[in-house]
Amino acid sequence: MKKWALPAIVVVIVAAALVLWKRPAQGDAEAIPPSVESTGLVPFRMEQQWLIRMKMALAEEAKLSPQIYSTGRVIASPSNRALVAPPVGGIIESRSLPRIGERVMRGQLLATLLQTPTAAEAAQIRIENSRVDAERRRLAQGEIEARARLSAAAAEADRAKRLLEKKAYSQRQFEVAEADRKAAEPTLAGMQEQIKALQATSTTSNYQVTAPLSGTIVELKKAAGEEVHPGEPILEIVALDQVWVEAPIFEKDLGRMTRSVDATFTTAAYPDKEFHGRLINIGAVVDEQSRTAKAVFEVNNLAGELKLGMQANLRLSAGDKTTVLLVPKESVLDNEGKKIVYVLRSGEEFERRDVVLGDEYGDKIAIISGVKRGERVVTQGAYQLKLQ
Repeated sequence: MKKWALPAIVVVIVAAALVLWKRPAQGDAEAIPPSVESTGLVPFRMEQQWLIRMKMALAEEAKLSPQIYSTGRVIASPSNRALVAPPVGGIIESRSLPRIGERVMRGQLLATLLQTPTAAEAAQIRIENSRVDAERRRLAQGEIEARARLSAAAAEADRAKRLLEKKAYSQRQFEVAEADRKAAEPTLAGMQEQIKALQATSTTSNYQVTAPLSGTIVELKKAAGEEVHPGEPILEIVALDQVWVEAPIFEKDLGRMTRSVDATFTTAAYPDKEFHGRLINIGAVVDEQSRTAKAVFEVNNLAGELKLGMQANLRLSAGDKTTVLLVPKESVLDNEGKKIVYVLRSGEEFERRDVVLGDEYGDKIAIISGVKRGERVVTQGAYQLKLQ
């Protein structure tokens, strides 16, 4: 064996021993270095901020009332809703009925019913027709007699006038003849008016159905050619210029409900538009299961954007105003069950903060703890900071 081989073997053995001595035993927890605790600071270069068009907003204080939240639905006001139900029965004539969604005016003809009278009604109609015929004959005879009296009086008045001109009749005799003629004229005119009125009296079995109010047709319950019984609805009309929003209010919040409460609504159809309503009634009964009472709000709907049955997300400002710290809602993120925001520390450094949230106020939300007044929170770009 060469002289240099022994020292080389010794070096290898010593190196292996050192490696085995430094390697921790399996399951030895003390040998695993502890993880570094995160400080919540996130560096983010100015170039990165420009790239994502980062935006920030100041945390500002404002004096606002506490909020009450609820979810309701749009309903029709009872005074602006009508079920059109004729008092007589019959068959709907074949002319077209209004369509659903069509707007109608008060007094507008909606349908014509061809009445189908019962046996008793048919007997009454026959009796009425007989009475009308007898009255018509009586008036016709009276007209003939009145016309004859007027003709005779007119002839006598003309004769008296001629004789007066020839000095063969006295002035008094002429005046009497003229008075008889003038008295016969209104008698004939009265008879003729009665005949005309009797002819205008309808003995037909048609009944016209008209709109009781101006509004929109929301439901058709019958079609042309169908039979309608007395009091049975044909269609429904709703005036949508003003609607109601009905929403449950929890028992614990009823004490803060006043007539001056500020009610704001949003809908899924128009999430960025706010509608404002006026409280008109709070239910007198609290539901035993939900512990809520129904509150009703009146909302102007001249544009017709609110439809019946729509879900309305309600926000009420009720109670004394207090100072709250507000930030935009888009600055708040979810992080493992907690709410966080990113606050600017320096030009290129941000700090993640856990926050406790309060009430929502439109596009802003109250911060109870975690942010101070005047600090800048990230709105656009907060999610990219979280990924960073």
